[in-house]
Amino acid sequence: MRSTTFAIGWIAILLFSGLAPICAQAQPSQGADSSTKETGNPVYRVGGGVTPPRVIYGPDPEYSEKARSAGYQSVCVLWLVVDAKGLPRNIRVARSIGMGLDEKAVEAVRQWRFKPAIKDGVPVAVQINVEVSFRLYDRPDDKFQKLFEKADAGDATAQFEVSQLFLSGHDPYDDSRGFPYLEKAAKQGLPKAQFAMGEYLSSHGNDLVTAYVWYALAQQNRYKHSDQKMKELAEKMTPEQLAEARRRAEGNNPF
Repeated sequence: MRSTTFAIGWIAILLFSGLAPICAQAQPSQGADSSTKETGNPVYRVGGGVTPPRVIYGPDPEYSEKARSAGYQSVCVLWLVVDAKGLPRNIRVARSIGMGLDEKAVEAVRQWRFKPAIKDGVPVAVQINVEVSFRLYDRPDDKFQKLFEKADAGDATAQFEVSQLFLSGHDPYDDSRGFPYLEKAAKQGLPKAQFAMGEYLSSHGNDLVTAYVWYALAQQNRYKHSDQKMKELAEKMTPEQLAEARRRAEGNNPF
């Protein structure tokens, strides 16, 4: 499947080819624009006689305060339908980036206006994916951007600090971005990251055994409060869970 890319300031639209009509009645996901519904008219893909829509008004997205203060830069991908009047419909988040930027991307694209796609000389609705890039061009030397770069390069301390930027809020998308950084730092043997893994897993209540193992590893590295946390967690566990946790903590490959 071939694609066509149109650059518009910070924003690029990826239009995927294919002539057959498709259904646009999927259930709205988090971040969806569900204010309008399709009327049963076919929704096409660009190509095979269907020309792409063209943006005639496309305001840039705003930064969330959390992402700006962290110097966070990334690309959010949205799924939407451009109807026969050139209006964006059914906007959904296809690739989340968290830190409040998904919502900002949806807000911006909801305001866009298009010259509609054309098939056989008639305006038609088409499905497209929109790539919304968030870049802080005025802060190229920002310490937070360097922090993200160090984390992505494998620095455990930077990975831990980045994880805390994400996990400090209450956005589930942020958790999904922050947790992998925290886990990587912990697996590299960073004691405070190991302790934080125990805190995360025990507070979410989804894996007490693994939480205990992380506390035990932090305790082996003499991280403060680990002993107390292990005692508190042991009181919540069954004898079988506690035995399994201790066995794993004492083994060479706990995970």
